[in-house]
Amino acid sequence: MATIKSTRKAPRVAKPRAGKPVTGPKPPAPVTRGLKEIYVLSDSTGNLARHMLAAMLTQFPPDAARVHFRTFIRSEQRLDETFAQVRDHPGGICHAMVSPAFKTRIADFCQSANLPHHDLTGGLVDFLSQVTDLAPRGDLRLIHRINEDYKRRIGAIEYTIDHDDGLGLDTLADADIVLAGVSRTGKTPTSIYLAQQGYRVANVALAIEVAPPKELLGLPPGKAVGLVINPQQLVMIRERRATGWNLGRTSYDDPAHVAREIAWARQLFARQNWPVLDVTDQAIEETAGKIVQALNLKGPARSAPGGDLP
Repeated sequence: MATIKSTRKAPRVAKPRAGKPVTGPKPPAPVTRGLKEIYVLSDSTGNLARHMLAAMLTQFPPDAARVHFRTFIRSEQRLDETFAQVRDHPGGICHAMVSPAFKTRIADFCQSANLPHHDLTGGLVDFLSQVTDLAPRGDLRLIHRINEDYKRRIGAIEYTIDHDDGLGLDTLADADIVLAGVSRTGKTPTSIYLAQQGYRVANVALAIEVAPPKELLGLPPGKAVGLVINPQQLVMIRERRATGWNLGRTSYDDPAHVAREIAWARQLFARQNWPVLDVTDQAIEETAGKIVQALNLKGPARSAPGGDLP
């Protein structure tokens, strides 16, 4: 059988000349990994970045990274100084910058230094712009503006301080939330946390030996929440407190008395038809969220979303 030869010529492959290797576009340098340093950059207080990073770092070992905050970066010089620090001790950069120009500069710096970086706000700002069909203003002054909402939040904090641990009973009914519970059930820190969100909060300490104040028992429905805790845990908390006060053993941290006190508090809350929350091994953030949910609160009165407190 005859063999048919193709008349097509094979493509010529350029051969490199001696001493001159063939070059093409350089691939991007791999991002440096395994860094222990994280630099958090902000053109304001850095509270948003601090909270976001703290929440996400809970998913990693405590020694996974060393976090350095650089706040109020509002000038080219301040940004350059920060870059110099990062060059001396390389690490990843995450930021919550409002300025598009600064966002670009940070991205360019990290790319040239082969460092990982993440914009904490860029994606959300793009999303809001897409939904509203509006361009962001890029005005730093709007983040911490002193408007009516801000003044209401400050007023809520002042009210809460004035109504801590049973103070201000004559204006107890003005509260958005009233927390009741025996000593060391986390009433004060939870009240302060809620106040920072704009809720006017009062808290009243209960003791089995003392009748609850009539102002507390006379509250309208939807105001009060009862806090309880595992008696064994409460005993340990009170023992540490009693040691600091050099009280020795008293009924304050006596296991049998503490158990009776918690049972009495539960009965009181049931008679008052108040929601009851068990705060055993619970962070105040979680307790606060459950309180708002239990009272079916829609949020503190405000005309528009407010920024972080200072």
